[in-house]
Formats: sequence, structure tokens, C-alpha cells
Amino acid sequence: MNSDVARPLIVSRLRRGCLLLATLVPACCCVPPAVADEIRPTPAGDRVAMFLQAYCVDCHGPETQKGDRRFDSLDIGNLDNDAMFDMQDAIDQLTLGDMPPPEVDPPSEAKRGEIIALLTEALTAARADRDSTGRRTVLRRLNHREYVNTIRDLFDMEMSMFDPTSRFPRDNTAEHFDNIGDTLVTSGYLLEQYLVAADAIVEKAFARDEPVEPKTWTFRGNFDQQPELRAGHKEAFDFRYMCLYDCPEAERPEGAYGPLKEFAEGVPLDGIYEIRVRAHAVNRDTPYDESILKIDLDEPFRLGIVPGDLSLSEPHTMQPIQPLLAETPIDDGEPKWYTFEVPLDQGFSPRFTFQNGMVEVRPTYGRVMRQYRDTLPKRSRDAKGIFRERIALIKDGKLPHIRIHEVEIRGPIDAGGVSRSRQAVLGEEPFERSRTREVLARFLRRAYRRPPTEDEIGRINALVDVRIEQGHEPIEALQDGLKAALCSPAFLYVQPADAVIGSDQDITVRSDDGTTDVPRRLSPHAIASRLSYFLWATMPDERLMALADSGEILDPSVVREEVRRMLTDERSEAFLEGFLDSWLNLRTLGEMPPDRNRFEAYYADGLEHDMKRETQLFVRHLIDEDLSALDLLRADYSFLNRDLAKLYGVADEVPPEEGHRFRRVAFDDPERGGLLGHASVLTVTANGIETSPIIRGVWMLENILGTPTPPPPDDVPAIDPDVRGATSIRDLLEKHRTSAACNECHRKIDPLGFALEAFDPIGRVRDQYPNKTPIETSGTMPSGRSFDGVAGLKRILAERHEFFARTLTERLLTYALGRRVEPSDRHSVDDIVASVADDEYPMRALIEAIASSDAFRRP
Repeated sequence: MNSDVARPLIVSRLRRGCLLLATLVPACCCVPPAVADEIRPTPAGDRVAMFLQAYCVDCHGPETQKGDRRFDSLDIGNLDNDAMFDMQDAIDQLTLGDMPPPEVDPPSEAKRGEIIALLTEALTAARADRDSTGRRTVLRRLNHREYVNTIRDLFDMEMSMFDPTSRFPRDNTAEHFDNIGDTLVTSGYLLEQYLVAADAIVEKAFARDEPVEPKTWTFRGNFDQQPELRAGHKEAFDFRYMCLYDCPEAERPEGAYGPLKEFAEGVPLDGIYEIRVRAHAVNRDTPYDESILKIDLDEPFRLGIVPGDLSLSEPHTMQPIQPLLAETPIDDGEPKWYTFEVPLDQGFSPRFTFQNGMVEVRPTYGRVMRQYRDTLPKRSRDAKGIFRERIALIKDGKLPHIRIHEVEIRGPIDAGGVSRSRQAVLGEEPFERSRTREVLARFLRRAYRRPPTEDEIGRINALVDVRIEQGHEPIEALQDGLKAALCSPAFLYVQPADAVIGSDQDITVRSDDGTTDVPRRLSPHAIASRLSYFLWATMPDERLMALADSGEILDPSVVREEVRRMLTDERSEAFLEGFLDSWLNLRTLGEMPPDRNRFEAYYADGLEHDMKRETQLFVRHLIDEDLSALDLLRADYSFLNRDLAKLYGVADEVPPEEGHRFRRVAFDDPERGGLLGHASVLTVTANGIETSPIIRGVWMLENILGTPTPPPPDDVPAIDPDVRGATSIRDLLEKHRTSAACNECHRKIDPLGFALEAFDPIGRVRDQYPNKTPIETSGTMPSGRSFDGVAGLKRILAERHEFFARTLTERLLTYALGRRVEPSDRHSVDDIVASVADDEYPMRALIEAIASSDAFRRP
């Protein structure tokens, strides 16, 4: 579980949690009903004080402070950091049963549980107050995603092979969100890296200043791919072909990547290049068993192109930057030409991949030789050892592979003028010194996401003049001015700072206590920026800027229209990725990679990317069709390619010839539909080896019900999720819950986690653990209501849909505002939820309601 600081629990969720426990799981109250009736008249602080006086003050009071702890003056309503530390220690000791000491008459288990609950609630509220920003978004810098996207659009720059943030410190997160203002600190080191990044960005943008004639490079023969294949390819065909055997994620690749070693210097300029490849699929009709080869021979083989830096020592292995630039099925039979147009940065060379190749060819040689040795010619039949067996099978065997005969590269084919990036800055006209101020004014307006002041333009212009006086060419001096602008707070920070106090369009802000705050609102350009970074994670486009210039964006109906427009733009993919990574914690997918021996399909089929893409496409569909948010829980369909379909046991629903395409697939199994059946969610809530009902149950409470539990006591040992012998994880948890203090949380966590035990660590359906212990997915909520499996649990959740709708709304609002949702935001959340409740919370309408809400227009 997260640390206390990394996962502050806010009071609004506690209040909502009480309502949830009274309806969805009413018997889950922290204080047992009988005790509650007995102690209700006494305030919480007095009850805690009486308990401490009776059981703790003799050892931790004015006379004696064992362990340097004093509790006689503890006020749970007024806690500083030291008092919070002491209180956490008290909770831990009470939970473990180590305090009070044996010589003191112990309190009843009911009384102990009551006091632990009261202390925990007070501590949670104190932490929330400490982390509160007073409902205001702290002036926040661009996070890594937003910085890269903004540079992309500001300079019209291809960024797939260029990451100026590669040396930036990792963004801090709060509750998994990477855009929370008060966590996005700016260090001295980061400021230094902003200077380095600005220099690299501007130099890249201005690298090409005149038309360039395309060049052509042809590669035929001499395909020396990697040391392990050298002897086999030399003896079999004297390097006439490039042969791709295994998939890109093979642990010990042999033929996973095909580099052009004769093109080690890469392309000379950034641009679009035409790549022609003469290739064919070989041995898709191999007699070897698929279970040995670990490949789906029903699917057409797929050729991919990724960029490569061939100056690195091993260009035949995975590299840090290698986006998939192109992909196509390859025909069997005679070689054919395949043509691609792909972006390549200066110094990068294309590398070729077998996207659905064998899991790993290296151990396959021995397996094939053991079973099919007699099918080889006599010259290869007697081969012994991996070195000779490899040569024998390459030369005379029937290993499935993609064979490339010839490669032709031509480009850059977009070199008819100056680079797009240079033109984005300078415009259509040739640059002259007299245009400097005009160019700067236009650039700063886009970079600062608002009209720059005359003083701002003047300062940058003065810097350019100084550089010219020092002997630099005007265009070089202008570049220095652009670099300065990229290091300005006006560029680096999103814009809540220009809030306006008082106007004809003031927003009345209601508080829970009925008071009215000072009316405050964001400027039109700040609203445009907030909307753009919410839905696009990048700067506003010209339409948004024009609406801000005219003030029309202050009209909520205009904002709703813009939301609809923006969600149909391809840039809204950034919203799907950023929000789902934050809400569902999908950002951590792959941080605990599944065991290769037990879950090789995860690597063979590239499932990490596919899992995320399924969830993104599913949510995209709900938004595009404005379907109910409840379908996130109850849908009986999803969007799968063939690899995911095989994982889910519905491979027949995706034809092999379209295996790489995602399509809508309906499920007969009620367990699979909705987010709780997505492999992305089920993998991110596992540890790569086995599952834990606790981890999955906590994830459910946090992200689906919005009622997270407090962190466990520091000294309580974790339960080993390994299911050994005849003991089930359910039995282990039952024993764990014999502690009254542990039981209060685990009776809420465990039933949710038990339901998801129907899925293994990569989301496959199962009915037993690896040691053959049967899996029971039934559960009983603390209210006494029982369910059987995920389908039954989803029915209960759907019936109490207001809790899920509120959780989703809070998460969306958190992401939109760049701050935590606080107790005083309760009325804003209520208003948003109520505005779409009658139609079962349509997804697009919900996003529109958030973007047009009062909360969205406040600093």
C-alpha cells in the first residue's frame, strides 16, 4: 500500500464512505452497533482521552514518557506533524495488541476496535488538512507528457524518436495522478535540464534551412545481422537474405531485429522516408508442431519497422527508443515489394521485426532437433550442440521466418522546402532581421498560451539584439531568444496564475457551511489552457485561442461544444492515456513484469501494449457513443485483437488474417465484461508471479468505490500470497481476520478481492491455483449480502451505481483541475453527478459537465 504522504485520504471520501457503508455494506461501520449506541452521546475526542487516561497515561504521561511518547495532552482535533507521528504509533501498537502492556487490565476487543477507528479517522482528517490546497490549483508546471506534446505542437515536430525530457527527474504522483500541482516540484537540477532541452529543441527545429534533394540507398546481400546467426547465414546462403525468426520481446533475441549494418550512420536529416522491402513469409506451412515453435501459424506473418541507433553496441536487440513506425502482413510464396512511408530522425536507421514471430528461437533448435532430426538431410542430421544445430536448421530445416531479399530507402521525401518546425516558427516569408519582433510576438503567443505583454516581447527582443551585437547572425540570435522563451515560467507552467477577482461574470462559490467565498474566476486564456491540457495534454489550438481572445469561452455552452469537438480530435488520445494511467494506475503496467516461464504469451504477443489499448478503445467507444458510465462495470463486450482474444479464450471471434486489428467482441461469459474483466486491470493488480485478494480488493475500494482503507499498521507483516500445500489464500485471510483491528478493514477488502481471483496474473480465467487448490470466488459483503464471482459482484455494484459515478466524477475532476478534490468540493461533485444522473451518467455528457462547471472555471 502507498505511504501516508503519497496517498493522502481526504475527508470527503470518509464522509462518502460512511454513506456507502450504510447502504452498500451497512454492517461495515468502524464502531460495532452495540458499542455505538452506548457511546454515541460522548464526543470522539473525549472518548479517546478517556481511553488514553485509563490505559496509556501511566507510562506516557506527565511523569513518565516511555519511548519518548506522551499522550495525556493529545488533542485529536488539532494535530501537528509530531502528534500525527505519535498517533500512528499508538494505532500500530493497539492493532498489534502490544499495548496496553500485559500488567494492565486489557480493554475489550470492541473498545480497542472503537478507539483504533476513532484515531484512524482523526489521523486521516489531519493528513487531508495538511495536504489541502484550499480548493485552489497550485501553480503547476508541465509534466513530462505535457511538455513533450506541447513542444510537438509548438514546433510541428516529430517526437517519436526525440524525447527532450529523457534526463528530467521523474514526475511525482499523488494518488497515481501525474498532474497534481503541489507534487510537481521544480528543482535546481530540473532547471538546468530545461536549458539543455531548450537548446536541443531549437537546434533540431532549425537543422534544415533549405530544400534538399532526396537520396536513395539500396541494400542487397551482405545482411550480417548478429553474431549468433553469422555462421548459419554464411553457410546457408552467404548473407544474401535478412531472416527474422522471433518476436521483438524475445528474452535472448536471434533474428528479432534486422538492422542494416551498412547504413550505420542512419539518415542524414529528419524527415519522411520511403522504405521499400522485397520480402516473403517462409515455412508458414512447416511440419513442426506449433507447441514447439510457440507461434500461431494460422496468422499471416507481420513485418514491422522500428527505428534504430546503429551506433549502439548491439543493434539487433531492443533499444530505449523504438516506436513501431509501420506494420504489414507478408504473403507466402514468391517475394514481393512492400512500400512504407515513415518518419526517421537524423542518425536513425530502419530496423525490421517479425511482429508475431516465435517466442524465442534459441531454445527451439534443440526441441526441433530432438523431434524432427530424421526429417533433415544426412549432412545436417548428425549435428550436435546448439552451434551446429542452429546451422543445420537454418540451412536445411523448416523454421518459420520472414525473409528479406532487398531494401531500398529514399528521402527525405518531404524536403521540398525548409523543415516544418522552422516554418512553424518563421511562417511562410523569408526571415529578415526586421521581422524579429513580429516572429517573437507570434511565437510567444503560442508558447505562453495567451497574448504576451509588450514587456515580455521586449525582453526577448532585447536579448536577440544583444546576441547580434556580439557578432551572431540574426537567425542564430533569434534561436537564442526562442530558447529563452522555452525556459520562461510563462511556458513551463500551466496558467491558473492569471485569475481575475471581480467582474460581471463572477462565479458564486458555495461552501458546505453555507458561506460564500470571494468570487474568483480564471481568465479566458487560462480556461482555454485548462481545457486543452485536460483533453489533449497539450497547448490550445487556434480555435481555442480565438474563443479566448473574444471571451466566448466563458460561456458554458461554448465550452460544451468545444469538448465535443476536441474529443473527436486525434489529440484526445492523450486524455485516454493520461487519465486511465492515473485513475486505474495503468501507468505501472509492466513495472512488475510477469514471469516469463509461466506467462510467455505476455511477451510473445506483446500483450502489455495490447492490454492498455483495449481499455483505451473501450473507454473511447463509451465517449464517442455517449454511453452510460455504468457500462464501465456492466458491459458484455470489449475491443480485442487476436492476441487478446486468445488470452480471453475467444480467438474464433478475431479472424487470423485480421489478427493485428482491434474489433468489438461480445462475451458469453458474464465474468469477462467491463473493466473488472480487462487484462490491463487484472495485470496491474498482480505482482507478476501470483495474485493477492488484498491488492485487488484495495484497488477496488480506491478506484471503483472511492472508499480507500487506511494504510495497514507499519508492524503488521504482509500475508504471503503464495498458496502452499492444501492451504488456500482464503484460509490464510480468515486466520488474519481473527484480529479485531485487522478485521475491520479486511471484511471490506477481502470479498472484493476474492471475486477477482477468478483471473490469473495476466487476466486469464482460471479455476485453481498453480498447486491445484480450487479457487472460490464467492463472497459476502459486510452487510451480509452474498455474491458468486465477478458477475455477482458487478450486479451489486451496478445497483449502487451512485458511488461508482461519484468516484469516476472525482477522478475526472482531479485530472481536469490538476489538484486533489477536497471536502469543500462536495457540492461541485454533487451538482455534476446530478446533472447527468437521469440518463445513467453518459460519458461524454459527464466530461462536458465537468468542463463547464464552476469548479473548472475557478483557480
